Formats: sequence, structure tokens, C-alpha cells
Amino acid sequence: MSIISTISGTLKNASFNGEDISEYYFYTYDVIKGLMPEQDETVVNIPKISGYTQIDKKYLPRKIILKGYIEGTSFANLLTRIEDLSAFLYSDSDQQLILSDQTDRYYNAQYLDYFEVEREDTYALLNLIFKCNDPFAYAVTADTDSQTGITTSGSTWAVGNEGRFYTYPTITITFNQAQEHIYIANNNISGNRFDISKSFSSGDELEVNCKDKTIKLNGFLSPAGFGDGGDEGTEFTVFATGNNEIEVGTDDETLDVDVDMEWEKVYLS
Repeated sequence: MSIISTISGTLKNASFNGEDISEYYFYTYDVIKGLMPEQDETVVNIPKISGYTQIDKKYLPRKIILKGYIEGTSFANLLTRIEDLSAFLYSDSDQQLILSDQTDRYYNAQYLDYFEVEREDTYALLNLIFKCNDPFAYAVTADTDSQTGITTSGSTWAVGNEGRFYTYPTITITFNQAQEHIYIANNNISGNRFDISKSFSSGDELEVNCKDKTIKLNGFLSPAGFGDGGDEGTEFTVFATGNNEIEVGTDDETLDVDVDMEWEKVYLS
């Protein structure tokens, strides 16, 4: 009996780089991924202390395996469809991988390998292996927060992160007047504050992408002035899970800005 004849149940599916993999005649019947990404730890043996002391731990890359089969109308057609699937899966950079049983999140993945279980005249039973060097899953729909007409330096408000891990927002500051300095801090995380000093004009938009660590002014890269003014140290904003008290202010005499934030919840599974 062929292995393929023993497969039963509801087929799963996945999309990669915005396209449904089943469009290339690959049908997924099972998905294998860990409960959460594996972690690697660094420990030291301190004299006169029992056991080892953990000094660091880090999430490792994860693999996601799609178990499925590809069908053809003939042996020659099967080979053609395998070639088309191969061309579709190839990528030089991470692409979004979305699984049908968790369509609210995506993984940054690259297809790297496969395992061929069986091949007959018109089908091949394959395991497609994707590697996620960034092991987390991210919400397909971003969360947002907008605060308009902030005119008091030191103004604070709460931002909730409903994900399962830290996340880095993209912050857009619109200046409603000329300004020489601006800062944003997360008061729930010690030292998590950035300052930017430069000549802003009314209508300027400053975009700080805290995940990619880029700073744009009116759409152009403009990192000059980051870290200038205020505290000596500077960090890109990060949201812990739960509520975060965000503070915006200036060393200038007056302030008038709008602040928009956008972030993707982070999942461990």
C-alpha cells in the first residue's frame, strides 16, 4: 500500500511570500514546529556556590516543517510542478510564512531543505523544511496608539502590549511647531529612553523604527542628533508585556507634537 493512501483528515495549508503553497500543487497534511523556540544558556561555575549560575540565555533559530505531497497529471508533469514549486520557494531573504491554523501571525522564514519520503509516477511525498533565524511569530495586524496635541513636556500615557514577549514599535512624531529637542521614554523599563536634537520645522515627520533601528525625517534617513540632549545614554523604545508608561518631552521651553505608535505583537508559539 502506498504511504499516500494512508493520509486522511482535513488538509492544512500555508502561504509563503504572500502566495498560497497549494497553488503550486503542494498539499500540506501536517505541520511540525516546537512548543516554543529552543533556548541556549551560558552558565559559570562559581567557587563555593552549589550548582552553576546562569549569566545569559538566548533564543535559537527554529525549524518549521510542512509535511505534504505534490501531485501531477503524469510523471513529466510532476517533474514540471516540482521545478515550479522549487522556484517559488527560493528566496535570498526572509519571507512571511503563515500557517492555516494560526492565520493571525506570521514567521520570518526561508526555505532551506526538504526530505523526500516517497515518489511514484504522479506524486511525491515531501517534507518542506523552513528555517526561522528570527524564531518568533508576529501579529499579521499591527496594534496602534495615537496621541495628538501633546503640549506639556513630561506627558505620560499607558500603552498595552498583549503579546507574549518584548516588542519594538515604530514611532512617528509630527511636529506642530519648530522644535530643537524631543525625547521619548518607557518608564517601566530602566534607562529605556532616546533623545533627538536637531532643527525641526512645523509639519516635519520623524519616524523612529525601533526594530530596524532606523531614523527617518520626512521619509529620508536622518540619524544625526540621535542620543543628543538629555541623558547620556540612549536606547530605542521597547514595550514589555502588559502596560507600559510612555513619556514624551523636551528640553525646549515649549512643545507641540503628535505621537503615533505601531507595533506587532510577538508570540512564542
